[in-house]
Amino acid sequence: MNPYYSDDAVAIYHGDCREVLEWLRADVLVTDPPYGTEASAANPGGGYGRRQNANNGTMGFAIAGDTDTACRDAALALWGERAACVFGSPRMPDPPMAVADRLVWDKKRPGMNGGPWRYRHETIFVTAGFVRVNDAAVSIIEAWPDQSDHIHAKPHTLMLRLVGAAPPGVIADPFMGSGSTLVAAKEMGRKAIGIEIDERYCEIAAKRLGQEVLDFGGAA
Repeated sequence: MNPYYSDDAVAIYHGDCREVLEWLRADVLVTDPPYGTEASAANPGGGYGRRQNANNGTMGFAIAGDTDTACRDAALALWGERAACVFGSPRMPDPPMAVADRLVWDKKRPGMNGGPWRYRHETIFVTAGFVRVNDAAVSIIEAWPDQSDHIHAKPHTLMLRLVGAAPPGVIADPFMGSGSTLVAAKEMGRKAIGIEIDERYCEIAAKRLGQEVLDFGGAA
């Protein structure tokens, strides 16, 4: 399959990561899959602010595959036992992987979830193989959300810290959204492969990565 975008460091593919399997050639998984928290008959209290577009029924802020954890779990089954760093909701079951560390992303502001308490944190599940970069590496990482390109994008500073702790090899993000993992990987001199089911985010990611190329050229 031809990539949607590629350069010397990064390749992006448009499609469902359960069908478009180029990402399985990578060595380290760093990804933010659907949490399974979208409101549904089985999960009426979910949502985190995600909703369908009331005017035309299109995706709106909804995330494909977010009504349960089946999409996440299927992707992890394909990945197997290799090194992985996976975001998730503290309200949902742990991902099916051998978790060595549970990190906390402190978002610095409360979310839109239901229930008696508004959560301002998300969980990051990490397998063995990741490394301590320095003594400032702690299990609670504070970073304000950045929703300029995607309603649930992870902030650049957070992704730099996670990618920086990843073992050697190509980084895979089969749920890449607007490309935050790929941008961080490229900035740190890592190669990366991303998959995204929503073409509008493929386009945003391609523009971000293309701009990185221009920025690096100007700096030189």
